[in-house]
Amino acid sequence: MKYLLFTILCTTLNFVAFAQLLSPPSAKDFSHHQRFNPSFIAANNIQEIRCSVESKRDGDKIKSTHKSYVYQFHKDGNVRLISEIDYKLGDTAVTVFTYAGNRLECEVKNDAAGMFSYCYNYGDDGLPISRKYGRTARSSSLMANEVPTRVTEVATENYTHARFENQLHTTLHNSAGRPYIKEIRYYDENEYLLRYSQAYIMSSDRYEETYAYNMQGWISELQIPHPAAQRYTYSYDQVGNLLEEVLYKQASEIYRKEYVYEGNNMLIRAELRRDEAVQIIYITNYTYGYW
Repeated sequence: MKYLLFTILCTTLNFVAFAQLLSPPSAKDFSHHQRFNPSFIAANNIQEIRCSVESKRDGDKIKSTHKSYVYQFHKDGNVRLISEIDYKLGDTAVTVFTYAGNRLECEVKNDAAGMFSYCYNYGDDGLPISRKYGRTARSSSLMANEVPTRVTEVATENYTHARFENQLHTTLHNSAGRPYIKEIRYYDENEYLLRYSQAYIMSSDRYEETYAYNMQGWISELQIPHPAAQRYTYSYDQVGNLLEEVLYKQASEIYRKEYVYEGNNMLIRAELRRDEAVQIIYITNYTYGYW
């Protein structure tokens, strides 16, 4: 089902493209998945993307939610900062990212008690070998992308990996060196990830994802059979721009998300998400800043 608002916005668009602004949905591998494609961001000198959110209940007018999201980028296209701003509450949640080459080195976030970080070390094969959790006092320097240097290291967890035919087995060990999570990734002969499973050693808790791909190699369906039956479906244009994402629980549609692109440059103009339970469309408008 297509919605009237989406149809109105799309009438002037011509879907021709040369790359994807949005990173296509990815399977649960060890790469740092970024919402926006770093290659597209770098090639087009995008410094910042601002997303302001409005809402429209069925039969009502469009209203501001007083919320926005700001993405700031390094010149190489990697995201350096994400701000989630609630103007009504006067609250801002910030995440800063640093990199070692093309690999995620640290992510630093703020919370009510101050700031915390997760930092990663990698082996020669590119797989993570440790994850360090640290805390420090709240600092306004996060907005300037200055990662605090005085961080209390609270805990270090370690990864071990074992490869078998078309499988990667990973164990996460707590700070005392005891294993507590086991993960298995199942691949096909072309190294597409088909299934991911995670289990806690000391409990029955488990999590699972399975993936299906379209002819161009993009994920067309993601299923989460455990712990709750959920299914995401995705559709794309001919060059891989994401057009639609739909979430189902059991057989019920939970939300439908659609993207509206500018025909001349394939920048996203708007993102439309309809939540069926409350019969509201959330409209996210995109604006861009450049180097």
